[in-house]
Amino acid sequence: MSEIIESFGTGFLHTTIVRHGEDDYLWTRRPGPERRDAMRMPGAAVLAAVRALPAGPVRLVLPERGGGTGVSYRTDQAGSLAGVFLRGASGTARIADTLAQTGATLARLHGTPAPQGGLPAPEGPRRLLSWLQDGDGPGAAPRLHRHAADILGPGRSAAVAAWCAPARPRVLLHGAPSLGTLLPLTAERDGALLTGEDLSAGAPESDVGWLIGELVEFRELAGRFGRATLDHDALIGRVLDGYGGPLDLAAVGRAATVRFLSHVHDFAAYVKWHDILLDYLGIVADVIDAARAGRLIRR
Repeated sequence: MSEIIESFGTGFLHTTIVRHGEDDYLWTRRPGPERRDAMRMPGAAVLAAVRALPAGPVRLVLPERGGGTGVSYRTDQAGSLAGVFLRGASGTARIADTLAQTGATLARLHGTPAPQGGLPAPEGPRRLLSWLQDGDGPGAAPRLHRHAADILGPGRSAAVAAWCAPARPRVLLHGAPSLGTLLPLTAERDGALLTGEDLSAGAPESDVGWLIGELVEFRELAGRFGRATLDHDALIGRVLDGYGGPLDLAAVGRAATVRFLSHVHDFAAYVKWHDILLDYLGIVADVIDAARAGRLIRR
């Protein structure tokens, strides 16, 4: 008998986790009410390229079409690394090991040439660029844009807009690796990264920066609002060490900044307005300055 373990979402994305048996879970991700397009399914050539990759301790889990406009992923876990962070980030070694092995998994993915045709640039930066340029969007996105114009100023906004542009070389990208789609390594089982709906093509720093951007956000918020319980710079280092290959760390920092501002935008647009977003914009301004100076990623 199946059992719903969790069901949560925003105006952009809704996730339901259903248990079908012991170590058998189905994660179904569907468009939220403010999203007009269906979740993307990879084409046959892309699926074949991902399936051909060597496996590692953090495996790539590919989707199946689920619920019409959604996609589903079959896994052996019901919780993500984001949940570990939100519950107080216990098990530092488990977090660090998962992030290091995820870096290695992304490196293997990036070693695969992007199949010719049909793969867009990552969707998150494209969506943020549209908002930066026209200030429109659902929910409180227009209100956030007005405040961003004052707090960030035209120079910083223009810099982030430039960082949203597709970059070369074009390798096969996950497209949006995040703590919320990353299942942790445990003593009993491997980790997993839900991979499919955002598969895209672009520079490898885009993926690495998107994942690290969440760690930068945790680091900066802890510095502004409270005491950090984790060494976020050390965790960023584990991602980079696990990746192993050459990366432009300044470009990683720029991509991380795009991720941070995208999260602020998405909260305003797809959750609700909260005055703390004004504080977040002030933090983002400092992050943009650090990224422009090439010192956001501390190594």
